[in-house]
Amino acid sequence: MFRKIINTILWCIAIVLIFISLGFSIKQSRQLKCSDVKVEITDSIQERFVRSSDISQWVRRNYQGIFGQPISSVNLRRIEDGLRKIHSVEDVAVYTNVYDNGVKSFGALVIKIKQREPVFRFVGSGQAFYMDKLGKVIEWTPRYTPRVLIVGGAVSPDFARKKLLPLINYINQDTFLSAQIDQIYVNGVGELSMVPRVGEQIILFGEPEDYQIKFRNLKALYTEGFKNGGWSIYKSINLEFRNQIVCTKK
Repeated sequence: MFRKIINTILWCIAIVLIFISLGFSIKQSRQLKCSDVKVEITDSIQERFVRSSDISQWVRRNYQGIFGQPISSVNLRRIEDGLRKIHSVEDVAVYTNVYDNGVKSFGALVIKIKQREPVFRFVGSGQAFYMDKLGKVIEWTPRYTPRVLIVGGAVSPDFARKKLLPLINYINQDTFLSAQIDQIYVNGVGELSMVPRVGEQIILFGEPEDYQIKFRNLKALYTEGFKNGGWSIYKSINLEFRNQIVCTKK
């Protein structure tokens, strides 16, 4: 009985010492100085709009004062808020961690980035940009060219967001349409024409209204009207009229 009591006391002392040691270790770790930045692009094996080196340089340029300071004093929220302002960043997580290089321990700022996913690219009117499915503009970059639907003509970001984006999201969610529609051109009065991947005809779409009905009619034409071929004899397919399709021969 006495030995059991002694063993219990020894176990309690051991547990208390472990917690004291752990607390001391955590306190020491939090006092380690921030000396590095580690960046992970979480949504792609191959970096696209954003590179790890870009983010690292951005932090060093804008928050140079964090280096040499204890990691516990780094304002993580401020850095997160700054990174969220980068157009190509959809989400970001920032925290600090302790590393050991085999010689000594050191503190580092850790950044995990999720990039925006473009759904179309606009080129024209002296400007170029991408837009994601939520209507966020992504600045054009020559380093990465995703295979997305191309839009040209007279388009402002506001028109693209309010008028084109719902229609393009509809196209991208439909297997047939996304495989068929390659480019969209917008004229000066906001009317659309489309270039298909198959065939040489132009699809005259009119204003981006009632697009579900117009695309339903187009799919019916391709799958039923052209099921035995014949689309090569037409130069245009006009969907502007709600209840009919007008095809013009070459």
